[in-house]
Amino acid sequence: MLTAQVFAFAVIVLTLIAADVLYPSTEVFLMVLVLLAVMNARVRAFAIDFAPFILLIYSYDTLRNFADDLTRADIHITNLIAWERALFGGTLPSYWLQQALWDLPITPLLDVLTNVLYLSHFMTPLVLAALLWRRGPGEYWAFAIGLVALSYAGFATYLAFPAAPPWYATHHGYLPSTPITLDHFVVPADVVSAGPNPVAAMPSLHTAYPTYIALVSLATWGRRALPVILLPLGVAFSTFYLGHHWVIDALAGAGYALFFFGMVFLFFRRHQVSMAWINRVKRTVVPHT
Repeated sequence: MLTAQVFAFAVIVLTLIAADVLYPSTEVFLMVLVLLAVMNARVRAFAIDFAPFILLIYSYDTLRNFADDLTRADIHITNLIAWERALFGGTLPSYWLQQALWDLPITPLLDVLTNVLYLSHFMTPLVLAALLWRRGPGEYWAFAIGLVALSYAGFATYLAFPAAPPWYATHHGYLPSTPITLDHFVVPADVVSAGPNPVAAMPSLHTAYPTYIALVSLATWGRRALPVILLPLGVAFSTFYLGHHWVIDALAGAGYALFFFGMVFLFFRRHQVSMAWINRVKRTVVPHT
């Protein structure tokens, strides 16, 4: 019964996303989780444990959207272009990819694959959190605390170093001879440019999240998790192909993921987070559960 409910909701949500009624996000996952919890008692226990994690990630996501309004730092554009060119001998990888791959017979397939991978950023951390929750509270909370710390470190960087992505540099006239566009992204460029925070590029959490997921998966399941390594590689490629990130953004994101995996996830897993402490956090964030 539970499997049928999950499948039905997944079909409905994916249909609404495909119809541009919903955009894949933490809010969408939370909505589905709440609906399932109302309908099924087994899900309610999971939802109660999951609520603090979801609320912390949602609060980060909300703050991230306004990071550029909270800082007086100048937007970094020309220095990012210079660093990217210096790293690749004068070439801009995103420009090269778009010129080389956008007019091939496989381009429609690449478009679907890269868009799916790019948008998976919103769901894959939550999926892994659910899998770890089933294994035990220690690994689940170590992962959740590390992901939240990683997210807020990214937010702090956006405040201190607002960085423009490639499409933004093109949109504002900084790349007239080597334009990098969002023409193959599922969301129109006008919608993205009108978003609340278009200059949250450094570090790339689109690379940081799947890198952190891959590291945690390898630490948890060993060799069986080796295929998960393809996730950060595929998502990073998608961000370059679609024009969302510089390679240096992705390298910074991978560095953040490695740091918080080593300093937070491994630390909390090694010391097995106290269940009494977890319960206090749950009562504070969700006082009526």
